[in-house]
Amino acid sequence: MKFDLLNTDWLTEKLSNENSMMGFVKFIDSLLEPIFSISALNLTRQELNQWKAEGLIKSNDSELREWVRVNFFDFIWLKMIDIMRQSKIPFTTIHKLKKEFFEIDDQELRYLLSNAYKQGKDEIPKGEVMNLIEKEVVSQDYPPAVMALFKRYFPPFNLFIFGLMIERSPISILVNADGQTVYLNPNQLAKTNVTEALVAFLSKPFIGVPMHTLLDEFYDNPKIKLAEQQQVCNLTKLETKVLGLLRKENIKEIRIRFNQQLRGEIIIEHVNYVNPGMLLKNVQDILQRGKYSTIKIVQEDGHLKIFEEVIKEKVIN
Repeated sequence: MKFDLLNTDWLTEKLSNENSMMGFVKFIDSLLEPIFSISALNLTRQELNQWKAEGLIKSNDSELREWVRVNFFDFIWLKMIDIMRQSKIPFTTIHKLKKEFFEIDDQELRYLLSNAYKQGKDEIPKGEVMNLIEKEVVSQDYPPAVMALFKRYFPPFNLFIFGLMIERSPISILVNADGQTVYLNPNQLAKTNVTEALVAFLSKPFIGVPMHTLLDEFYDNPKIKLAEQQQVCNLTKLETKVLGLLRKENIKEIRIRFNQQLRGEIIIEHVNYVNPGMLLKNVQDILQRGKYSTIKIVQEDGHLKIFEEVIKEKVIN
């Protein structure tokens, strides 16, 4: 399953007015809720306590146990640590990466926010939200309350993962034993500027962590509950039920993206189907057995798009 929230128009729309903005904040709040059990990562208590002692993970004063719950972003970070430790990456190296991902000073953050505003002001339509940002944030040189709020919601790691959710770029982080990192996008290899520093990095042993595939964990992992999938993907209850049916039938070539109506949109790729018609019939049979009359299927760019058809009736007094 891929969380292919590929339409940046969704984000633009969320920043276009106050109501949409509040919906966006509510969604981010849901990603920060500790709902995912660490047991879904199949880690031992010894591993967790060791990572805690090394300062790689956050924890409270109580002993870490397998039933401790973490939020969406922390879950992915734990998965990253697991992958790197399986590849024998030293703790000192992971600690350097943690510092890069979770620490940012005010000067760096102000520079980041300023660039984001410059890029967004031409794309986001003028309205109450942009007027508020210009008046209360930009003109006041990003006051401390704004900086603190942004650090809570979007430390560099959260911002990076959210960017993956929006654009779904196939990005891998290359890490060597010295803690040096390179971000590699295979789709842009032809445009990559091959510098001496990059050649020097690639000439030494390193491992690659495919960041975009970490999001697949929320479908492939049987310990992730449907309600948790619904929260991360921002699905309606009906869409969640359909996703459960597809999962039960072992159909995994799925993408989920946001649309303008603040709900999910399920797309099925026919990876394991030579004939797309067979996949279409299979999914239609699944939906028919489930008696989902409001769920419709259309073909889009060679894939199947499943969406909920909502009929609104105008009441005339």
